[in-house]
Amino acid sequence: MITRVIREGLEGLVLKDIKSTYEPGKRHWLKVKKDYLNEGAMADTADLVVLGAFYGKGSNGGIMSSFLMGCYDPDSKKWCTVTKCSGGYDDAMLARLQKELDVIKISKEPSKIPGWLKIVKNYYPDFIIRDPEKAPVWEITGAEFSKSEMHTADGISIRFPRMTRIRDDKDWKTATNLHQLRELFRISKEHCDFKVTAGPSTADNNKGSSGGDSTGSSPSPSSNTSAPPKKTGKFISDVESPSERLSVKKLFSSSEQLTSSVLYAGGEGHDACLCLAALQTLLDIFGGVKLFLPASIQDADRLRRYFVAYDGDLVADYDAASATHTLAPPGEDSRAQRVSPSWIWECIRKRRVVPPC
Repeated sequence: MITRVIREGLEGLVLKDIKSTYEPGKRHWLKVKKDYLNEGAMADTADLVVLGAFYGKGSNGGIMSSFLMGCYDPDSKKWCTVTKCSGGYDDAMLARLQKELDVIKISKEPSKIPGWLKIVKNYYPDFIIRDPEKAPVWEITGAEFSKSEMHTADGISIRFPRMTRIRDDKDWKTATNLHQLRELFRISKEHCDFKVTAGPSTADNNKGSSGGDSTGSSPSPSSNTSAPPKKTGKFISDVESPSERLSVKKLFSSSEQLTSSVLYAGGEGHDACLCLAALQTLLDIFGGVKLFLPASIQDADRLRRYFVAYDGDLVADYDAASATHTLAPPGEDSRAQRVSPSWIWECIRKRRVVPPC
C-alpha cells in the first residue's frame, strides 16, 4: 500500500488503532512517509548552495537560524531559490555558522537584493551571501520534491527540508544546478523503487487493511502494486451533504489526473465552492506567508488546517506584529495586510497567493 500511496504523489500513511480517538497534541498513531523508509534512503535530496539567512525566533532570536538554499541556472546565469531550511543542525553548529558564513546584512530591503539572485518578495532574507561562488554547499533532504510558486527554480521546492550534510567535497560548479534539479524532480515523481519488508501476515491482518488492497486470501505483495489505483476523491469525508459528495465524485470520475481536492462549503446563503488543487501533491501555496488567525474567527480550526497544509506559517497572539497577513484589524505599527477567510480559499483555488480580498 505504501508503494501505491507514494506513486500517487501522496505524502504517506497514518496507521491507526481502529478503536482509538483523535486527541489534539497526542501521538497515538504511526506515520509512514517516504523519507522514513530504508533508513531514510528513499528521501529526496539535493546539493544546494547557501544564498542567504534569516533571523530566528525564541531562543534563536537575534542570530541566523534559517537559511535560504538555492541552485544555479546555467541558462540565465542567475541563482534561483529552492527552499528555506531551518533544521538539521545543533546549537554548536549554528554558533559556528554565525562566524563562518560570509554574509551581508540587507534586512530584507528590496534595493539591496543583488542582480545575480532571482527571488520573490516573500523570501527576501535578512542576510545575503556575499559571493555565491564561494558559498558552502549543503545536502538538503526532505519528505519530497514539491511545487511552489514562491520559489524561482521552476517552482521546484522541497517539503520539510533539513540539512543532512555539509558537502565540503563540492563547490558551486559541482552542486545541483537547475537542469539537474528538474531531472531529480521528474524522477522523484515517476519512480518509486523500493521494497518494504513486512513480517508474517494473517488473514485477519489482511482484512483489517484499509483501502481494499487485500482480498483476505492470498497476501501476495504483487497484488498491491500491479493493480491500477482507484480514482477516488480525497477529503470527501469532510463534506456532510450527500448531494455535495455526489457532485465531488462526478468531478473525480471525469478527471484522470486529479489526485486530491479541497472542498469548502460557505456559510448560510453561500454556494458550495469546489477548490481543485494540488495535482500530485499539496502545493506550497502559502510559503513565506505569516498569518495571524484569531480563534474568534468563524471556522478558525478548519482555516488553520488548510492554511498550514499548504505551507502557511501561523503566528501566535503575542507575535502578531510579525505577521505578513492578518484576519484581525492590524495594529497601528503593523505592516500586515488585512485579509478575509475567503482569501484563503481563493488562494487555494487559484493555487497561488492572490491580492487581499
